[in-house]
Amino acid sequence: MIEIEFNLHLAAVMGKKRLTLDIGDSLSVSQLKAKLGLTGQDLGILLINDAWASLDSIIKDGDSVKFYPFMEGG
Repeated sequence: MIEIEFNLHLAAVMGKKRLTLDIGDSLSVSQLKAKLGLTGQDLGILLINDAWASLDSIIKDGDSVKFYPFMEGG
């Protein structure tokens, strides 16, 4: 099981702020995005266990995952 937190407008896109998901032993971020219906344009920042992670990371059973959209501003 992993805990997923959706932040900013991703919570509205997903219709919820948090989700618990059984992924087996592990899952790539790409696989998780596909499972959740998120596109490459939806996800800008990823934290795994409260540490910055690349979008090609592997998520393991027991991890905490936080998704943030791309930030705009200047």
